[in-house]
Amino acid sequence: MSGRPDPVLSDYFGFARRNLLVIGVTTVLGLAAGVAQSLLTPDTYTATAQVFAPATPVHPGLERDPDQRLPREMTVDTETRIMRSSAVVGRVATALGVGPEAAAELLVVTVPANTRVLTVSVRGATPERALNGVGVATDAYLALREQIIAGARQRHLEALQSRIGVLESRLAALTKGRITRDARARSRRQALIRQIDKMEKQVSALQQQDTAGGEVVRAAVRPRRPDRNNTEVPPVSYAAVGMLAGIGLGARRDRRRGARPERASGHLPGDARPPQPISRRTAA
Repeated sequence: MSGRPDPVLSDYFGFARRNLLVIGVTTVLGLAAGVAQSLLTPDTYTATAQVFAPATPVHPGLERDPDQRLPREMTVDTETRIMRSSAVVGRVATALGVGPEAAAELLVVTVPANTRVLTVSVRGATPERALNGVGVATDAYLALREQIIAGARQRHLEALQSRIGVLESRLAALTKGRITRDARARSRRQALIRQIDKMEKQVSALQQQDTAGGEVVRAAVRPRRPDRNNTEVPPVSYAAVGMLAGIGLGARRDRRRGARPERASGHLPGDARPPQPISRRTAA
């Protein structure tokens, strides 16, 4: 700024005095824009509920032998996908009065580590909409989860009953028209009877099983305050941006002012004096 290779503190104060008006105007404009954004941005409210999703096997009622692995269970990722399925999101969208895509962004599902408790949060334009939205989300999730479990149980029942029918047909064909006296035939007949008895016990256990899976462990409450608590952030941020813009404009003005004398004089800044015109007598 002062022509020295390393500017000193007085150079910065001089720069600020020369461009005080520009920096002040841009800072005030940025502050005004930030205040306008804070005033015009609508408030949002968040309601939160917690739902317990117990570990449920995909093949309910299936008995296993000691050397077999346990049936696969519904994982936490599966529970989260059920909560964010189109059936649940669609009902939330209706409750909030928005589209499905917007409802998917307003519905947030988190699961703490090593738990099966889903934390469900829904944002809405009013406290009532947020509370209604999270209630609709949890109800739709529990209903869909119960439907999935009931469907898996029904399919397994049908498979067991079909298998029992096949075994009974084999048993009837084995003993049809005669009394079994052969030891191998008797052993086969007893094995079929044991299998049928085992499957009938599985059918009985499935029919008595409760398909209601999951429950709300902490109901949502009406939010009292909006989510946007730091209303001072936009004005301060915009004012800082405006100040930086003013500093940039001031630096540009100083560069232009320093370049004009050089172009007008027609000589380099390091010259001691301007070039003298050459007369005809001197030339001669």
